[in-house]
Amino acid sequence: MLPIGDENKPSKRPYVNYMLIVICIFLFLFFFIQGRRAFTRAITEYGVIPAYILSGKRLQTLFTSMFMHADILHLMGNMIYLWVFGDNIEDALGHAKYILFYLTGGIFAGLVHVCSTMLSLFMKPIPYMISELSTPAVGASGAISAVLGAYMLIYPNAKIRTLVFYLFIITVISVPAYYYLGFWFIYQLLMGVISLTGITSGVAFWAHIGGFIFGIVTAKAFKIRPRRRAPREEKTYRTVVAPWIRAPLIDVYVEVDRVFIMAYMPGVEEGDIRVSVSEMDIVIEAERGDIRYYRHVILPVPVIPRIISQEYRNGVLRLTLHRLAPEYMLNDT
Repeated sequence: MLPIGDENKPSKRPYVNYMLIVICIFLFLFFFIQGRRAFTRAITEYGVIPAYILSGKRLQTLFTSMFMHADILHLMGNMIYLWVFGDNIEDALGHAKYILFYLTGGIFAGLVHVCSTMLSLFMKPIPYMISELSTPAVGASGAISAVLGAYMLIYPNAKIRTLVFYLFIITVISVPAYYYLGFWFIYQLLMGVISLTGITSGVAFWAHIGGFIFGIVTAKAFKIRPRRRAPREEKTYRTVVAPWIRAPLIDVYVEVDRVFIMAYMPGVEEGDIRVSVSEMDIVIEAERGDIRYYRHVILPVPVIPRIISQEYRNGVLRLTLHRLAPEYMLNDT
């Protein structure tokens, strides 16, 4: 499953989110085109190495690692998630607060990853074989996880358009954010627990977990709410000397001995309605304040010009008439 968009459009352009995506792509290409050796050296120099952080060295890598990525798939996956979810969080927080939230969430996620390597000392079968202590961790996924956590809390019912791969079937479905991100977090948590036992996958799951929790807690603590969109001003032109006349929607149903008529005309009361019936047509009128309804309808069959029942409820007028039997119709000879 891969998110390709959401149905929750922001009220303003997410310039900071665009900037973060551009910086990550630029830095990846900048080091990548220099060759494999230069690229590997950059990962080692700017990535978070837990052993250094625990000894108080190279603390700046908690910041720089957020803008480095190990390969093109790593970069594309992170940027897709940031593109889909980041714009709405920037919309809710504002530009300045969003960049502060993003960077703080990424640093917190990096620290959680470092702490998880320490916890592995007590859970792995062979404690001294902890490769994560000397392995550089890179990627924006910790900061993006903070964005995901905040998104789930602020926009739980937003629909996420998701690309689904199943065997040879590829389809797009819409999934509520709380469902999509909730299961995403459960997966990260399960894999994070497994990683503590010595089974490594090369993914910093605890950075994802830490970032996600940071996003939820921050959004909850500061009571972040979606930004309300200013309603569009629409000009309505109406006549000055007479009410605005509307034609109500009317349906006619014919049975063997009866004719049923339904007219949709909200905004009036039953006492405001006037109905005139003849054998072959019916006129429905209503007026209340600035609202006036008028409709003349030719009936498909002749009727007895007397209303059997009349009811107005929830903006719908219901009428019942007797159908005029053929033997009572007079023909000139």
